[in-house]
Amino acid sequence: MDLFDGDFLTRPAKELFGLDYLFPYQRLVISNILEAYEAIRTGKAGEGETEDRAFAGRQIVILPTGAGKSLCFQLPAALMEGTTLVLYPILSLMADQERRLLERGFVPVLLRGGQSAGEREAVFRSIRSGESRLVIANPEVLLTAKMAAVLPSLNIVHIAIDEAHCAAEWGESFRPSYLRLAEIIEASGNSGGFPMVTAFTATASSPVLEKIEKYVFGGLPARRIIGSPDRANIYYAAKGVLVRDLAVRDLLTKNRRPAVVFCSSREGTEMLARYLGFWFPGAVRFYHAGLSRDEKTAVEQWFFAGDGILTATCAYGMGVDKSDIRTVIHRDCPPSAEAYLQESGRAGRDGLESKAVLLWGPDDNRALDRAGRGGQRLKQMLDYGRNAARCRREALLGLMNQNPGEENPQGVENCCDVCSGEASADYREARSLSGFFRRNRRSYTLDQAVKVLAEAGSWSGDEARLAVQGMTAQGRLRTLKRFPWKGKITI
Repeated sequence: MDLFDGDFLTRPAKELFGLDYLFPYQRLVISNILEAYEAIRTGKAGEGETEDRAFAGRQIVILPTGAGKSLCFQLPAALMEGTTLVLYPILSLMADQERRLLERGFVPVLLRGGQSAGEREAVFRSIRSGESRLVIANPEVLLTAKMAAVLPSLNIVHIAIDEAHCAAEWGESFRPSYLRLAEIIEASGNSGGFPMVTAFTATASSPVLEKIEKYVFGGLPARRIIGSPDRANIYYAAKGVLVRDLAVRDLLTKNRRPAVVFCSSREGTEMLARYLGFWFPGAVRFYHAGLSRDEKTAVEQWFFAGDGILTATCAYGMGVDKSDIRTVIHRDCPPSAEAYLQESGRAGRDGLESKAVLLWGPDDNRALDRAGRGGQRLKQMLDYGRNAARCRREALLGLMNQNPGEENPQGVENCCDVCSGEASADYREARSLSGFFRRNRRSYTLDQAVKVLAEAGSWSGDEARLAVQGMTAQGRLRTLKRFPWKGKITI
């Protein structure tokens, strides 16, 4: 195996994946894996440069969405003798990876909850015979005594952990299995000195990187390969809103589809889908982790095939690949810059012009209060949305420790709403409501104003009520308490 043959990676990439070109970061990551494999296989892992010995087959790879992270473990898996274990956080990603590998002629196997003893044994036979060299699993299924006993016999040479930021973002809250990744790695070891470990993610700040090293590598150092999270083809925007669903509807009317609208809860995705379905008949479906596998598959196939609108939780935000999504809207503020870049990065994976819009409003303060001490990163995202003076791209890169230090640091022509002069620090409804009550000072109670606004045709009664109450909560409007105007609203 001549790792320095210039055609060594290009040829199998073409033959196995139909690719004429590897991106520089892909080539670097793959070369690191194969060089570590050769060093461990030949017993030379302790030789060479001090830096290489220190990392010993451990690396953290941060590449933006659409940069081809999957190829970085798929191609080595095809070239190495032994098994590659790929860990995913959710079943939809496991199924999506299986589908894509089968399409390319690979024979992957899945380890997941609910399999019978016979199904598990068939999986193990396929691995031990060499028929299957790629095993797809989630952490939970591997953290049992039975699996710990079996793992050493599967000849695992490489463990790829996709969406590794989940160790930091989920492990300390509702996925404790992510705090035990080092146990899985240790249990997978064999007398040959394997496995190597590569942790992949699209976005990670310094605190997240430190937690990945802690939970994945047990505090040992890992080589870091960090690409810029910037996506030059995405136009970033943020809008202050009092009535979120109405704002989503208007954005979908004006912007291109296919579109994904991210919500913070399962219930929220379903309610928004029903609301949007009234305005876009037959064009809206919802997706969240509470759906059955068959339901998810049906929604994915529907969305892949057309230009519909999908309301979704973060369950859709990781790795499920539809390349031509033109618009991504965040109805609710995501918990971190990492999450936002991960989910907004669903847009424009084909490299064509796309748009990402974050909505913010007064009710975000309640979410911030609920987050308590852990709300610092959420506050950063709210500040990002509310700041209409700083380039969105510069702000996002700054939150990812890119420290760009200049407006529109990548020189992107169609950059963001701030650079194009379209950004506002006010709510989009504020001007029309302020004008209405300025013209009608002390004329209407809340119920009367709602009726007039709804009859004007721009709002439903519920939407008008939410908007007026939002302006009142912000101190922009007030309800008089004394005769003769008691109950009437004024500026």
